[in-house]
Amino acid sequence: MKSLEVDMEKIMQDAKEKRQQEITDLASCSKQLYELVATENFTIDEVIAESHDTSFTPHSEMRLGGRSPVYRGGFTSKLVLKVSPDNQDVPVRTLSFEGLFIVKAGDYISAQIPRFEEKRVGTGFYSGPYDKDRVFYFDRDFNPEESAIELALLSIDGNTLRKDRSVNYKSFVKK
Repeated sequence: MKSLEVDMEKIMQDAKEKRQQEITDLASCSKQLYELVATENFTIDEVIAESHDTSFTPHSEMRLGGRSPVYRGGFTSKLVLKVSPDNQDVPVRTLSFEGLFIVKAGDYISAQIPRFEEKRVGTGFYSGPYDKDRVFYFDRDFNPEESAIELALLSIDGNTLRKDRSVNYKSFVKK
């Protein structure tokens, strides 16, 4: 029985060391979110502005076996832009923006676009709901559809006329 305990301890130790090495390797090549924001210029081809109702039910008021109360939460606004990039190597043709931005077809804009992949790794041997995950971010190529965190309306000579920031903008700036 003693050898089984020793083997199990060795297995656990090896797994812990392997997980730690994976975390070290990922940490060495991951970046901060603010480093993974790309800025590109576009001409707007089409604009679709959408608004959606929101609602919520507080956890403290949820009922099992009955109807939980639902409260109105106002609305959210989303802008969907069909665009043509200045740089033809950029494949982005649709930009979404969580927020308000006054713009029309034919306008010239600059967009800040988060461009990252996320990898989560549990820090313990058991990676379950009570285990704290480490999150790592890596650069990726542009997709045909992207989400912008900041849109700037530009004049013909490239000067900024107006800037609008999305609801999650602060998640991507250096603190």
